[in-house]
Amino acid sequence: MKMKPEKNQVTWGITIFVLCVAVMLAYSVIFHGKTLTKSFTNIIDGLSGIIIGIVIAYILIPLLEGIEEKILYPLFKLCGKEVSVFDKKDKKARGTIRKIAVLLTMIIFLFIVYGLFRVIIPQLIDSIKEIATNLPIYIRNMDEYSNMFLSNNPDLQKIIDSQLDQYYENLSEFMTKKLLPMLPSADTMVKFASKSLLSIIGGVLDIVVGVFVAIYVLNSKERFSTIGKKMAYATFREDFANELIGGFRFANNTFESFIGGKLIDSLIIGVICYIGCAFALHIDYPVLISVIVGVTNIIPFFGPYIGGIAGALLLVLIDPIQALVFLIFVIILQQLDGNILGPRILGSSTGLSSFWVIFSITLFGKLLGIVGWLIGVPIFAVFYALIAKITNVLLEKKNLSTATQDYYDLAYIEDGEKKSLSDKNNNKFNASKEADTFNKIFNFEGIKEKLGEKRSRKEDKKSEKKDNDNA
Repeated sequence: MKMKPEKNQVTWGITIFVLCVAVMLAYSVIFHGKTLTKSFTNIIDGLSGIIIGIVIAYILIPLLEGIEEKILYPLFKLCGKEVSVFDKKDKKARGTIRKIAVLLTMIIFLFIVYGLFRVIIPQLIDSIKEIATNLPIYIRNMDEYSNMFLSNNPDLQKIIDSQLDQYYENLSEFMTKKLLPMLPSADTMVKFASKSLLSIIGGVLDIVVGVFVAIYVLNSKERFSTIGKKMAYATFREDFANELIGGFRFANNTFESFIGGKLIDSLIIGVICYIGCAFALHIDYPVLISVIVGVTNIIPFFGPYIGGIAGALLLVLIDPIQALVFLIFVIILQQLDGNILGPRILGSSTGLSSFWVIFSITLFGKLLGIVGWLIGVPIFAVFYALIAKITNVLLEKKNLSTATQDYYDLAYIEDGEKKSLSDKNNNKFNASKEADTFNKIFNFEGIKEKLGEKRSRKEDKKSEKKDNDNA
């Protein structure tokens, strides 16, 4: 006779197992945190090629889907073969379309990478080297400008000269001792390669593996989501599985629309900045300035200010007038981005207010550095949506409204009845507001009462006089 465990026994067994695992994890984190961190770092290093490939694929998915939906499917339809996205009989045609789309996507991606390393990066290196070489000239120009504008104020001029000397000393030390040795040249490349050959080979292998993983993920992305849905319905109840899958869809849409849209928006801003600086304003080092503006624009909220200030600080060494013109141009450019370009590309991809955007950038920037600046907003948007969803579910169970505006005038709920703040009789749970400090000092309420009493006495006298005249 087989013994079959009861449902409660299975539930208690799973609960005890999960609790034991949680206790062991907590013990390991508290007493062996450094070992766990080192082990986790080793795992990440071992999977770095896979992670690079997944990140590349995730960034390229919108491009892949755009090529399929906007070009290949309509092209097949024009050729007399209409392909359905879900019909099983069109599986072979979908596979052909996917392979062509993956090929075109990777060609575009590799072309962008080639352009980055062949055109943009060499110009950036040349610009930095030229700035480092001409730094004494730029500092002398700044000194001449300060002397010209502050000739009537020697004390202020002395302070500014001392600050410029300090600024020049710090910048010169950074450029010559830290930045220039990092820039690649023939000699440094040979020395670096001889010392770190294994690291270079490992990095190249990670990139190669990442490219192949990206191709595989792009070609089979629906298969991964299909397996995930299958596992969800096999493991959880139907209603919970539906909510879980819906949550993953929301997270994916949030990340995809925000990160993809932000990258496209920043690329467009960088290109517009280059065109304006190089051809319209004739500003020095347009490639370097445009890269600074475009890259910092990826950072939400703070990015445009960081890029504008960094570019202006660089240009003020060369020509303060150019720096002023550049600042005006960046302000106009960011108004274009914030009011026209950004909303059209990003839309309301996160649904967060400005306060929560600043909060998420600050928090995740502290935890994850530069990566946190980029992914902090969509991570917090997903967390915010999860809290809102849980809150609404709990409110619905209590038969309460889920509309936020319904709680604006709410003081408290008593026996199922809503009490409003506008009703002065509802004074429980500190609903009645005390007079603020300003009113306490100047006693406006007392003045109002005295004026009311005085007005009432005048009206009583008028009424009494009127009665006597009638008598």
